[in-house]
Amino acid sequence: MFYDKQTRRKIQLLSLLIALLILIPLLIDFSKGFTMGLNYSIIGFRHGLEESSMQIYTLKPEVSQLGTIAGMPGIELSSDNILYIPGSKVPKGLNISSFILTIIAFGLLVSIVVLLVKLIKSVASEGLMIRKNIKRLQWLSYVMIAFYLISYIDSFITTWYYRSHLPLDGYQICYPGLSASVTIAFILLLLAEILNIAHKQREELDLTI
Repeated sequence: MFYDKQTRRKIQLLSLLIALLILIPLLIDFSKGFTMGLNYSIIGFRHGLEESSMQIYTLKPEVSQLGTIAGMPGIELSSDNILYIPGSKVPKGLNISSFILTIIAFGLLVSIVVLLVKLIKSVASEGLMIRKNIKRLQWLSYVMIAFYLISYIDSFITTWYYRSHLPLDGYQICYPGLSASVTIAFILLLLAEILNIAHKQREELDLTI
């Protein structure tokens, strides 16, 4: 499909903005987790905890009650904490499942980047309303949803185990929440389905004519 230079630039700019909307939440989540892990690993190493398994959890009091927070009355609902768990308390099965799910999530993340790059290049040169690019948009949506689900399952399994086996006086570990960024994947999937329906209707109209 032929575009003049101005239209091509607009399409390229729009594609770039969409790519940034997809990649920025992923990069923010990754950089946040990496930075926290690195910083607290250094702290653990300084205190002789390098052989411990570090877990980032949100803890909440089992019974909420009025207390003093920063010198003012308040109720503590939850707080983020770093738990250094001795290696002897971490079962091999949990380590293996976490490793496998992490590898799968990383592979899905790479696939997202590859699909996104291919989609942007193709849309800039051929447009979005072609079957090939609609399929790519669908696959991008499915892979993004799978990435968020796998990441959530990994966190959920780990949280479930330590929630059941770690005695925390007066506190309990909160289950993780699914990343809000997954809504972007569902929006893209909805867009792909709308484009697919529109493409089929256009094909039927062309055959009728």
